[in-house]
Amino acid sequence: MDNWLNILLILTVMLPVAGALLVWLLGWSGRTDIRPLALAVSLVTLGLTGWIISCYPGGGKELAVSNFSWLGGPDSIVNIRFSLGLDGLGLWLFGLSSLLTLTAILVSWEAITERRTAFFGLLLLLETGMLGVFTARDIILFYIFFEFTLIPLFFLIGIWGSEDRRYAAVKFFVFTLAGSLLTFLSLLAIVLWNYTATGQMTFMIGELVAGLQQHPMDASLQLWVFLGLFAGFAIKVPLFPLHTWLPLAHTQAPTAGSVILAGILLKIGTYGFLRFSLPMLPDGTAVCTPWILWLSVIGIIYGALVALVQTDFKRLIAYSSVSHLGFCMLGIFALNSLGMEGGTLQMINHGLSTGGLFACVGMIYERYHTRQISEFGGLARRLPFLAFFTLVFTFSSIGLPGMNGFAGEFLLLAGMFQRGWSESPEQLGTQFMWIAVLAVSGVVLGAWYMLYMIQRIFFGPLKEPEVHLDHGHHDHGPASPAGTTAHGTSAHDSHAHDTHGHGAIATLPPGVPDLKLREFFALAPLVVFVFWIGLYPEFFLRSIRPNVVDLFPPAARDLYKNYGDPIKRPYVEPLDEAIANAGPAHSKEAAQ
Repeated sequence: MDNWLNILLILTVMLPVAGALLVWLLGWSGRTDIRPLALAVSLVTLGLTGWIISCYPGGGKELAVSNFSWLGGPDSIVNIRFSLGLDGLGLWLFGLSSLLTLTAILVSWEAITERRTAFFGLLLLLETGMLGVFTARDIILFYIFFEFTLIPLFFLIGIWGSEDRRYAAVKFFVFTLAGSLLTFLSLLAIVLWNYTATGQMTFMIGELVAGLQQHPMDASLQLWVFLGLFAGFAIKVPLFPLHTWLPLAHTQAPTAGSVILAGILLKIGTYGFLRFSLPMLPDGTAVCTPWILWLSVIGIIYGALVALVQTDFKRLIAYSSVSHLGFCMLGIFALNSLGMEGGTLQMINHGLSTGGLFACVGMIYERYHTRQISEFGGLARRLPFLAFFTLVFTFSSIGLPGMNGFAGEFLLLAGMFQRGWSESPEQLGTQFMWIAVLAVSGVVLGAWYMLYMIQRIFFGPLKEPEVHLDHGHHDHGPASPAGTTAHGTSAHDSHAHDTHGHGAIATLPPGVPDLKLREFFALAPLVVFVFWIGLYPEFFLRSIRPNVVDLFPPAARDLYKNYGDPIKRPYVEPLDEAIANAGPAHSKEAAQ
């Protein structure tokens, strides 16, 4: 069974690449519609992903681990392995990657009318990169997949994005590449330190974690290596103030690009902290954690406040990502089980809710060709099913009890309060308490800007922008003359008709269509997981929890309970040595 699972995992990761090549070959050979093939590949990949996840034994074990020589070998100094496997940290992100790829293909079905062959091939290529990141067990293989995800998204934004797409694509690529190069140098430093300490040149992540826990780096070196990893991972998250590329990329990207970027690619940064920084560099983590927690809570509040004043509702959701990813970072760097479980679960929750919101935004834009909030009103009358799904993802995003966002936010905030009130040293206790309290304000602000957006777009008097058919879309009904709504009445008449209480749904003239069956199947699976996680989070947490507990060696699990040990060494030990050299008669006085 294990051998079959090993082969199955490799096939699952590589199947989208094969599908992309087949899509391109058929497209270039003259086949006009390759969408069904791309959909079939994504469905098979999702089915295989679900099968593998259903076989996960739990208990922090690794599943379906393959291990082949790739570059070098046992007799060579360099031995890079093609090694894939799954554990609790990557399991659900692996599944979410397949699920959101299916959503991305379905929401692009009619929205993409030019160069479809290239577009859907790149989506499948991107899926392999995402699946590979969360299954790689070799540090070089991880970095290859990490960088590989940049290329398809760069072209998706740069070719099929909005008017400033090229600038957005270049900014996204330059920001991410610059940070990831520093990350690569830090990963090599980890490998070389382990080689110096153990005499074994290994690139396997598990062996490196064990080696660095037995032979830890000097604390000062850990700090520099941690900062190098931080450069790539924090930009990927993105953590304030390294977030400036994200709103532009989201706003300019096609709907599928925004779904994938928000749902999966931003989580690669938080996953990198969990997989590398925390278990390999505990002293560097301890030194930097107070700063990261402050940056996280600033990002939470800043993202919420900026979202509150947005007039473009796709840009509003982009800034909400900055805020919500701050919550994920807050939970992870609470450095206790509650916070880290909540932060890890919230990574999945954010992918579901924000990915779903971007899909809904794309569906509205496909109908009206505008994202300006001021041009909408009362759309729940015109598009009741689309309004329902948007409301579900909104309530999920703001953490309504019974939905997935509540479970994650409750755990990570409880972990942060636990850290501030009972698990922090005297030097940091007040700071951590303020961070925990300020983070709660982000929940309130999140409800404010999201519900305010929903109220303006879906409720109140009916107000629709003009609909034109000169955008390459063929599903929006007849074009309206200037000054009229899509259904042939003037905007003023439509507004007045509804204001006076005569606007029942049955009496509305025909206009843009409500949710189509294809769009329903793009959103419905996400809603299932929204309620599944919200009503039974333990099903997901029991596979996450053992790996979260094992992130630290026993001596470093509660870093802040022994604050002086990990943090003071690079800075205070010289002072301790000077005091000792002063002699017994002076040591007490010098210490004071």
